[in-house]
Amino acid sequence: MRRIIILLFLILLIPSCEKNEVFSRTELRMDTLCTISVYTRKDEALLDQAFEIIDSASAMIDMYDSESEISRVNSMASAEPVAVSDELFSLLMKAYDVSEYTDGAFNLAIGPLVALWGIGGENARLPSEAEIAKVLPLLDWHDIILDEGGKTVFFKKEGMRIDLGGVGKGYIADLIAEMFRESGTESALINLGGNVYGLGTKSDGEPWKVGLQDPFSEHGGYFTTISCSDASVVTSGGYERHFIAEDGKVYHHLLDWKTGYPASSDIISSTIISSDSTLSDMLSTACFVLGSERAEAVVDHYGVSALFLLEDGSIERIRI
Repeated sequence: MRRIIILLFLILLIPSCEKNEVFSRTELRMDTLCTISVYTRKDEALLDQAFEIIDSASAMIDMYDSESEISRVNSMASAEPVAVSDELFSLLMKAYDVSEYTDGAFNLAIGPLVALWGIGGENARLPSEAEIAKVLPLLDWHDIILDEGGKTVFFKKEGMRIDLGGVGKGYIADLIAEMFRESGTESALINLGGNVYGLGTKSDGEPWKVGLQDPFSEHGGYFTTISCSDASVVTSGGYERHFIAEDGKVYHHLLDWKTGYPASSDIISSTIISSDSTLSDMLSTACFVLGSERAEAVVDHYGVSALFLLEDGSIERIRI
């Protein structure tokens, strides 16, 4: 059974001085605290629907849930093509495209390596070089065959495993935001353990203000703020989930499929801002793995905004 982890939010919401009516609920989902807040509209059913979306989507994409749709794919797709829902297939296509463009810096086929390290669970450990070498051939997303005609998934190699953990919160935030829009909700804040989506603006017309956690601070402070409207703010950093191995070194959860070890770059904290939270989630990971020089081309290609906190303490802003 996976250990439940309560993470400090990577993104801390800066409270407003104005006294707006807010209808909010916080519950534990996806191993973290999720807070859904609706402004100037008190509707219990909206919050019910939001958390139902979290549960439904998690039941589709959580590879640690043996009953999930993606677990069914992982257990069967090396034997024969597996038909999947339209929703899952669409997400897999998007994840495949980002995997391709970023050369696996975000990699939907990373599952075997994630499972081997176990970071964030009860059995996190430093694998042997032999164990890592054994799974490296299973991490090539080109060996995942997505058939658009039949909406099927097939693995060319036995032991492959899709992991959508690096896109799940962003995808769910988009689903909730869309539900709110369809309901006529104009002002809401979706915080899925640090993945934040600000729908519309605050009730006074001002944009949402989001503070980014300072990885160098022991007290959970923030090093800068970002304003956003109808956009998501997603941050990835090696300080989010990690463990200290017997060799005394700290190993984080953002893994490099080429080496089999945690990625090493000049980026300490990688933040992507865009209206597409699914994309923001994937690109925040990819840019962290790539480092600032290569990440700039990715940011330009997708037309998103980015803020990188670098290891020397400097901040790089792109379209902010």
